[in-house]
Amino acid sequence: MLEFQLIFASSHPFQLYGRYLTYYSQGVPFLCGSVLASAVGNTTLPRSTNATISPELRPLTFIGNVAAVTTDSAGSTRIYYQNADNSIQESIVSAPFVRGTFTGNTLLVPANEVLYGTPIAATTISGTGLPIRVFFVSPSYILSEYAWTGTTWVGWPACGGCITGNQFIVEPGSTVLYALPNTPGTPTPLRVGFVSAGQPETLTEADYTVGKGWQLAPLP
Repeated sequence: MLEFQLIFASSHPFQLYGRYLTYYSQGVPFLCGSVLASAVGNTTLPRSTNATISPELRPLTFIGNVAAVTTDSAGSTRIYYQNADNSIQESIVSAPFVRGTFTGNTLLVPANEVLYGTPIAATTISGTGLPIRVFFVSPSYILSEYAWTGTTWVGWPACGGCITGNQFIVEPGSTVLYALPNTPGTPTPLRVGFVSAGQPETLTEADYTVGKGWQLAPLP
């Protein structure tokens, strides 16, 4: 599909829908093309008719993706994101947003330990003594982790079982990162997927195996 930038020198109204611009000339709409840049005019997307407007907006500034886990049957939610100051923050909501309340926000990972624009992955896991694991990339592209012990957050070197100590290097520029728990009691209870600098042409998993620690394996 041909993509192009539209430059307007007209007073006719237009509206932006997704990636396509509809231009109105004497009341007749014309589909102009795929828009790669903004233009002066009405670019407000139609609001969903069933949208619920919060009576108390809680501003949140974040860079990149947001990860979250639930920690109990009530749906208590912990949200992880990179703040504008480059740190990774944790926000806690007592239940799903529709009925939950905001209960706090804390600094999780200091800014100097985090790559700007890092991907973030998080998971809950049982049987390892570290029930919540949060993964990210350091400024030196090391796959890194902070873990919740049940009472406090720890990172390397205090967290001896965290992935950081293995010095796995992430391919610069990659935004791929996921974390998966396996069924409790299995030999490999935790898996972390990323793009390794050693094999940037494929996906790699760092798999934690009981008795063996972390091991790398490319997509089979």
